[in-house]
Amino acid sequence: MITAVIGLPGSGKTYWIGEQIARQETPVLYFSPKTESIPIDSLCLQNEFPHLQILSLEQENEEVISSLKKTTAYIEIPWYLDLLGIEPLLQELNCHRVALMPPGSQNTGWHAWVDEVIPGNNFEYNQHNRGAIADNNDLKLHRAILTGEVLDFASLKTFWDELIGGAYGTMIRVKAIFDLADGQSIFGEFIHNLPPKDFKALNVQRWLEGRPQRFSGIEIVGCNLDKNAMVETLEDCCLSDLALNHYQQQIKESLESELE
Repeated sequence: MITAVIGLPGSGKTYWIGEQIARQETPVLYFSPKTESIPIDSLCLQNEFPHLQILSLEQENEEVISSLKKTTAYIEIPWYLDLLGIEPLLQELNCHRVALMPPGSQNTGWHAWVDEVIPGNNFEYNQHNRGAIADNNDLKLHRAILTGEVLDFASLKTFWDELIGGAYGTMIRVKAIFDLADGQSIFGEFIHNLPPKDFKALNVQRWLEGRPQRFSGIEIVGCNLDKNAMVETLEDCCLSDLALNHYQQQIKESLESELE
């Protein structure tokens, strides 16, 4: 079966897909169109399910369709994607269409478009924001690729607390992967009006030789975003080559002493 999943920012689409993948005993394929440059969700899913296959639009369309038809597949559709543009693909694949919506929401365009509505995260928003989110008005999307950048965790934590606290605008959904000075790669997420979560270390090898050659980045959905201030503050969290080399040497010496 091929399942296409849509929902509001922070509704729990990726989490729900992860629950379905965990129940599968056969190979599973994941496809999220127009997210290749910021593959946070696909990397987190693959970190949890190492044998998960990831498709991208960099492949030829015929190859994508052929691959999707051969196995159980989940297509996660970003909230900002034009449904008319992806409709021909979904029709050709004969997808089962699912929408994750906050409990109590009804009569949106997505309700009419899907085969099944599943209760998603019960985050609250006022009537104005309800229309804004459903119609993609007022909501802004900010993305930053941080590949190669290594952040000081104390500075990052201060920035993160300011970010989710509203210092740079009203945050609806934040998700990010950061590389730290100790070589770890961590995942952070925030959903409006849901309890904040701690950063989670990803199950990847520590990177302690120069700047990491793996993806890191952040995606923010919100209203009245002060993008310039966010960019400047994030830059202040990043380590210089000299500082990075110093920290990496300390970590390597510490790890070596633990093995002795």
